[in-house]
Amino acid sequence: MLTLETLVSKLRKELRENYQSIGDTMIGGAAKDYEQYKYLLGQAHAYQSMDQALTEILKPNEEKETEADVRENNNVIRFGRDSED
Repeated sequence: MLTLETLVSKLRKELRENYQSIGDTMIGGAAKDYEQYKYLLGQAHAYQSMDQALTEILKPNEEKETEADVRENNNVIRFGRDSED
C-alpha cells in the first residue's frame, strides 16, 4: 500500500529530476529563442513551487515526529562521556 509519505517522496523526486533536466537544457543553450527560454524558466518555477508546497504539506508531520523524539530522549539517562555534568 502506498502511504502519503511515499507518494510525496516519489513526486518530489520526479519534480527535482524534471527541474534538473530543464536546468541542463537551459545551460546547454538548447532554447531556440527568448520565448522558449521564458517557457522553460516558467516550467522550472512551477516545478520548484510544487516541490515547496509538498515540503510544506509534510512539515507538520516531521515536526510532530521530532517533538516525540525530543520527549523520548529527555527520559533517557546517559552515562559516559556524552553525559553533561
